Amino acid sequence: LSIYLSIYLSVLKYLLDPKISKLISTELDKESIIVFDEAHNIDNICTEALSVHINNTILESCQRNVIALSNKIRRMKETDASRLNDEYKRLLQGLTQVIHLKYIIFFLIFF
Repeated sequence: LSIYLSIYLSVLKYLLDPKISKLISTELDKESIIVFDEAHNIDNICTEALSVHINNTILESCQRNVIALSNKIRRMKETDASRLNDEYKRLLQGLTQVIHLKYIIFFLIFF
């Protein structure tokens, strides 16, 4: 009877971080047994892996992006409103012309 064993060495953080673990888990066999050395650090590593660190630079960048997006939405609304208004005016002009043509044809036929 022969037993084969593959051993993968990895930093604990890489196995627990969802962004990285997907890449590593594809290399592991389904029957793999993972032994965590330094398991008393799992809580801290999980907390760190799922935490987001935000500083003033990131917040300021987010604020600039929100302002830029808001301005773009406002400009799009103004442009759309202007285009809609222009189309409405053209439609009214077209209807007015059709009505005038009907009156002209009516008078030509009956008078």
